Amino acid sequence: MPHASPWPAPTADEYQRAVLRARSDLHTHVHTAAEAPCPAGTRTLTVRPDVWASWRRSLESLHTDPAGPRAPEDVLDEDSLRDARLAHAFHQVLPLLRTRLVEPASDAGLLVALGDARGRLLWVEGTVPVRSRAESMGFLPGADWSEASMGTSAPALALATRRSTQVVGAEHFAEAVHPWSCSAVPVTDPVTGNTLGVIDITGDTDAVAPLVLPLLESTAREVHDELRRLRDGGRHPGQGASAAWLAVTGRRHPALVHAGVRRELSNRHAELLVLLQEHPSGVSAAELAEDLHGTAGADGTVRAELVRVRKALVGAFGEDGASVTLASRPYRLEGRLDGDVHAVRRALAAGDVAAVLEVYAGHVLPDSEAPGIVRLRDRLHAHVREVVLEHGTWEQMWAFAQLSEAAEDERVLTEVLRAAPCDSPVRAEVVLRLEALEDSAA
Repeated sequence: MPHASPWPAPTADEYQRAVLRARSDLHTHVHTAAEAPCPAGTRTLTVRPDVWASWRRSLESLHTDPAGPRAPEDVLDEDSLRDARLAHAFHQVLPLLRTRLVEPASDAGLLVALGDARGRLLWVEGTVPVRSRAESMGFLPGADWSEASMGTSAPALALATRRSTQVVGAEHFAEAVHPWSCSAVPVTDPVTGNTLGVIDITGDTDAVAPLVLPLLESTAREVHDELRRLRDGGRHPGQGASAAWLAVTGRRHPALVHAGVRRELSNRHAELLVLLQEHPSGVSAAELAEDLHGTAGADGTVRAELVRVRKALVGAFGEDGASVTLASRPYRLEGRLDGDVHAVRRALAAGDVAAVLEVYAGHVLPDSEAPGIVRLRDRLHAHVREVVLEHGTWEQMWAFAQLSEAAEDERVLTEVLRAAPCDSPVRAEVVLRLEALEDSAA
């Protein structure tokens, strides 16, 4: 016969009232309460041990008032968030996560958050009204939700204990989070076994329903298996597990991102790397010269530039176990170089508009005049536009219209105006943009 839990259900009113009383003990008797884990004779007997231990760690880290922090103080800016997303393994499995978890959770009025191993939220997805409510307490992409920043929450506790967990209402350290409940599971790296991140469902008490943790755990296993498959299929002898990432869409400062480190590239080096990515089987110096300079006669110049690219890759990754190297005869990249161009294409092929807009930040190398880059740029933008118009919601079309390249796209703006609700504040700005286009045409 199973042993009965000494605690009522965490969602029960009596338990939540007892938890609130225990919070008072935590602050009043902070020194005596350090005895592990729920000392007899105190109200901590009513609090689940993992939650009590997390409260203690949170208090020691934050040295805050009894209400706890109101919101995270450290939130990544837009560029830093984009780089952090591109560098994280979850980025490779977003279609799986959206199909398996995000879509059903959103339909149920819940949020799905994906965080890194430090507790930084990289993605928070769900319906606009629920996201807006959560943002009021700082639960948004780029925010640090570790114990050291916001105290006890399911994402923080799952990372601290490396176990699946749920945190309900008043169990949260910060009072601002008491109206919410959450379930979270850690995800481990299939190669190293280290924790690479956390998957969380947040919302009302539906977020801690009995079926939620099994769903999260099965999703985490699928993510683990898919990452193993991707890495086993793409690894080269002598290489580590992670790929480098070439960020070139919407970038006047293109970059290589690897192991969380971002290195800016010159436009010429970025052009060459993009073109080499387009020819995985190899390409001659003359062909590269055509794509870069419009004439095969510039092959000598290209060879000299490729020498500098090779040195730049060695400088970025080192001689031993380099993630990406440049081979010759024909010129080709060896190693694992992914990037936003390839990720956009994968998302386009899957018809995943959300994933497309997650990655596509605008024109490929917008300052480049190299013929091969211009052709790639125009084709990719046209394909993105077509898929957004054909399969996107009005919100996704509006998100596309925020790119400078689409800000004056009359058809996109017209479709947004046609589909947006009558009470949407977006309509006023769309009308202003369309009127400005009419004025300029006149």
